[in-house]
Amino acid sequence: MKNVFSLIVLATLMVSCTSSKKEAEEKPLMDQVMEVHDAVMPKMGSLMKVKKQLMAKADTADSVASDELKILAQEIDLANEAMMDWMRNFDPNFEGTEEEVKDYLMKKKKGIEKVAEAMNSSLEKGENALK
Repeated sequence: MKNVFSLIVLATLMVSCTSSKKEAEEKPLMDQVMEVHDAVMPKMGSLMKVKKQLMAKADTADSVASDELKILAQEIDLANEAMMDWMRNFDPNFEGTEEEVKDYLMKKKKGIEKVAEAMNSSLEKGENALK
């Protein structure tokens, strides 16, 4: 995960250091994509911590409660995997026509917004179940 984060930081720096007109026009959209990513990426540690706590609590709960806690832990796993998938498939150096780049970034923005929703929702549900 440290390598992925380093790769994203490096890619962001590379994009910000270029000065072509095309990239300057797309920078605000790229910034929007990265803002969403950067807002939820730090929550990955919290997600894994909550998942671990849910699984520990499931081990001591009755079967119905245990099943519910395990389902919440699975939601966290899915949100985590969605983030990892998004990062693996995101190409900050995507090239194409201006319209193709704009479409690509809009698609990636929608994707990271869905990932953010899944992460925030599963984290909130998990934290509530632990109370």
